[in-house]
Amino acid sequence: MKILVTGHRGYIGSHLYKKLLSMNHNVAGVDLKDGADILYCLPDENFDYVFHMAALPRIRFSVENPSYTLKQNVFVTSTLLEWAKKNNIKRVIFSSSAAVVGDGSGPASPYGLHKLMCEQECQLYSALYGLDTVCLRYFNVYSEDQGYEGSYSTAISAWMEMIRRGEKLRLDGTGEQTRDFVHVGDVVSANIFCMEHSEPLRGCHLNVAYGKSFSLKYIKDYIDKTNKVEWIHSPKRSGDILHSAADISALRSLGWTPSVDIQEGLERCFGGKARDENIF
Repeated sequence: MKILVTGHRGYIGSHLYKKLLSMNHNVAGVDLKDGADILYCLPDENFDYVFHMAALPRIRFSVENPSYTLKQNVFVTSTLLEWAKKNNIKRVIFSSSAAVVGDGSGPASPYGLHKLMCEQECQLYSALYGLDTVCLRYFNVYSEDQGYEGSYSTAISAWMEMIRRGEKLRLDGTGEQTRDFVHVGDVVSANIFCMEHSEPLRGCHLNVAYGKSFSLKYIKDYIDKTNKVEWIHSPKRSGDILHSAADISALRSLGWTPSVDIQEGLERCFGGKARDENIF
């Protein structure tokens, strides 16, 4: 099959891109990191499927730069959908985020709002134009090779980097905030599953997660058991939600299940096999 991946040089996009190539698909990529802006340079050729992963994905960055992230997250998606409609794409698999629901009452950041707007347009294109779309709401994606991005890093990637450097680890807030951590390998498998799904998905949204939440303190305790580290405690970051939990029953009902549990994931990221009864 001929497949386009936008944002193919990003964290999740690069993993998906490599996996699709290993499956012998004909895969092309478009990424702003190569100077290829979707607003101006979508390819003039036909594809079977499109994975739309291009975005500015950091909540804090969106709080600091709301109008710029609206352009790169919302207007870019709108442009991509119009192009997909004109080129008779079979299905657009859109990378959304758990940030659309926040703590349960709706977006708590410009990033979450922008992803919700994109979901709504995907649903509209399916209903109005017959373009099949599906919106995958990623929860907290991580892996042992997740890159460090300075102040915009995820907690796990920042902690891995500080351990490598031998520096103190920072914990924002109380540590009681909870997240549903999902390994990037499972996110890739969910994307491919949705591409291969035989029935129309009609703009639906599906949660992509492990299905169980853990606190940041839970992970901190694991790190303390397996590494010699010191901690710095900082205030809660603006725009961060306190609790995030995923119901993945809809995706499970279609036939997909995650494969990397939190124990295996933490071992890959931080080493050791800590199984203290107070932790696990």
